[in-house]
Amino acid sequence: MPRVDIHAHILPGLGDGPTTVEESLEMARMAARDGTGIIVATPHYRDMELEQQTPGIILELADTLDAELRRDTQRRNSPAARILTGMVHRLDTSLQDLVDSENAVTLNRSRFILVEPLFTRLPSYVDEMIGRLLTQRLVPVIAHPERNIEFQRNPKRLQLMVEDGVMVQLASGSIMGRNGPGARRAAEQFIRRGIAHVVASEMHSSRAPRSPLLTGAFEIVSGWVGEDEAIDLFETNPDMMLEGRTPQLRERESRHRLHKIIPSVPSFEIENSIPERTRRKWQRRFR
Repeated sequence: MPRVDIHAHILPGLGDGPTTVEESLEMARMAARDGTGIIVATPHYRDMELEQQTPGIILELADTLDAELRRDTQRRNSPAARILTGMVHRLDTSLQDLVDSENAVTLNRSRFILVEPLFTRLPSYVDEMIGRLLTQRLVPVIAHPERNIEFQRNPKRLQLMVEDGVMVQLASGSIMGRNGPGARRAAEQFIRRGIAHVVASEMHSSRAPRSPLLTGAFEIVSGWVGEDEAIDLFETNPDMMLEGRTPQLRERESRHRLHKIIPSVPSFEIENSIPERTRRKWQRRFR
């Protein structure tokens, strides 16, 4: 199965990604040559606000880029990558209004919604925001939590969110050490603890530190937990999300050993996006 990249700033002229279609095409070509078969275009909602663009522009640009990529691939007889749609939403108090107004853009129109926390402390309202999304049967996918200072210092906070049904997406750049030693240590810790679901490029250009290439990170993760689990993180799990299915976390011997350090970390598989106990908890809270 080709790799599936669910967090990519590849649409031209939206935010701090590429500025031209040709730049976008070059990023897609690089990704395809590196083994990526699906790229989800995920501009930041805040950038679209500043540029006074509506979410409809995402589908329009993605369709244009995908069609141009098909033609380019035929001319060059080279590997192709499909372009799908999504958006990076701020994990703040404005998110609920965005969802209620149907202006939030989920990953490939699935129930999985990519949300981005601050890089500093987590505000007190974060748990409530996540709870509201879960009661609406939307599954938050936390983008790059390894770059957040609170998750770095307190991984159990992320663990509890995962137990409640939240998904975790790590940045390949963090695994490669491009986002600092703290982010790299946290990314490794989350993967070894079995609380990460997906690794994505978060590409912004054809150059490092946020390039479309995933192979380097894949090889590092394979060294940490084995190739089968690396395939889950880079291929199987993100593909399942785009189809609206919930990835399962593997049970590993290393997780049993972690009980000695962190007694509350369980050996489990996620079968449903929103566990029944979680739904009851948040429904009681919002009555």
